[in-house]
Amino acid sequence: MAAFYFHFNKPETRKRGVPVMTVHYKGQCLLVESIDCAVPVKTRVRKQQPVIVVAGSGEVTVTNGVAVIR
Repeated sequence: MAAFYFHFNKPETRKRGVPVMTVHYKGQCLLVESIDCAVPVKTRVRKQQPVIVVAGSGEVTVTNGVAVIR
């Protein structure tokens, strides 16, 4: 299992016209429209943007714009 965190991506949402989330996983920045998360997560406060993220540990796959976290 690897660490991940995700957050709402306001600039990309404005650009695409649909809500977009960013999932950071194994050095990648994955842009998705929704997240299906089946592992425990916690909020994390950072000193830079995004200030608040949701973090956990699991395996992330992306299918049809949906990040599946197990």
